[in-house]
Amino acid sequence: MRLFIGVRVPDEIRNRMAEVGRKLESKVREARVVSSENLHVTLKFLGETKEEDVPRIAGILSGSLKNSAPFKATVKAAGVFPDEKNIRVFWIGMDSQGELKRINTLIETELDKAGICKKEDRFREHITIARFKSIPKISFLKELMEKYSEEIFGEMEVNGIELIRSDLRSSGPIYTTILTIALGEQHQRIKTCHR
Repeated sequence: MRLFIGVRVPDEIRNRMAEVGRKLESKVREARVVSSENLHVTLKFLGETKEEDVPRIAGILSGSLKNSAPFKATVKAAGVFPDEKNIRVFWIGMDSQGELKRINTLIETELDKAGICKKEDRFREHITIARFKSIPKISFLKELMEKYSEEIFGEMEVNGIELIRSDLRSSGPIYTTILTIALGEQHQRIKTCHR
C-alpha cells in the first residue's frame, strides 16, 4: 500500500482553492491540477508500506499525538516550489502558528525511531494545487501569486489527522482514509475506516 499521513481540507475551502486550479488548468498547459476532492496537507509521505505495519503506525501516531489539542489553521496566500526559476509545484499556504510543523516533527521522530521511515525535516505548511510536467512560463503564475498573495481562503479547525492510502490511476490518484486519529488526550481515539 502507498500511504501518507495528512489533514483533509473542508469542502468550502476546497471549493475556493479549486477555482485557482481551474484558472491554472485553462492557461498553463503544463499544469497537472490536483482534483478538488484530493486537496490536503501532507504531514508525512510513507510510500510503499506493508499492510501488517498499519497497526504499528496507528499506535505510533496515537502515542505521538496524545498531548496535541485541536487547533485552528488559516488557509491563505499562494506560491511555488522550489523557486520561480524552476517551478514544479503551485501551492496555497497554511498558517497554523507552527502547530502542523510541531506535529510533523513528533510524527517523523517517532516513525524514524521505529525504523518505518527516515526523518526528513523539510516540512512546509502547504496544499499542492498543481504540479508541472515541465517548467511553465512564469508570467501567468506570477500574476496568480500576486492576486492571491494576501488571499484568505478560509479558517479550519484541525481536530484529527488521517492515514491515507493513495491508489495511482491513469485518471489521477484515489485517496482512501484508512484511519483517523483525533487530537487531544481527552478525545483520543482511533477510527478505522473501510479499506
